[in-house]
Amino acid sequence: MKNLILYTFLSLMSLLNYVEAAEALPLDIPSPKKLSFTSIDFEVRQTAARRFLVLFENPDGNPVYIKVYDMVGNLVAQEASNQKGRFSKEFDMSSNRSEVFIVEVGNARNNNTKRIFLQK
Repeated sequence: MKNLILYTFLSLMSLLNYVEAAEALPLDIPSPKKLSFTSIDFEVRQTAARRFLVLFENPDGNPVYIKVYDMVGNLVAQEASNQKGRFSKEFDMSSNRSEVFIVEVGNARNNNTKRIFLQK
């Protein structure tokens, strides 16, 4: 019985030492710097049969990618731009049988998606 009491006492002392050590740790953990998330708004317009135009503004000149997927999820076109200012790119989908496409425009931090229905 004495051994059990001694073992319990030592276990509690060990636990108290652990708690005291944890309390000694600094609680003021620095937070990451405030990140600026620049939302990329863009337009998608049909220009002709099986063709559409993607337009957006890139104010800071950071890399921006444009990805076009068909409704099955296959990547059918991809473009990247580092140019600062207004960007426009026409995509020709005449070789693709799908009539609905998902257009994704984004950068390393965020992206936006829109869909376009191409009329024949």
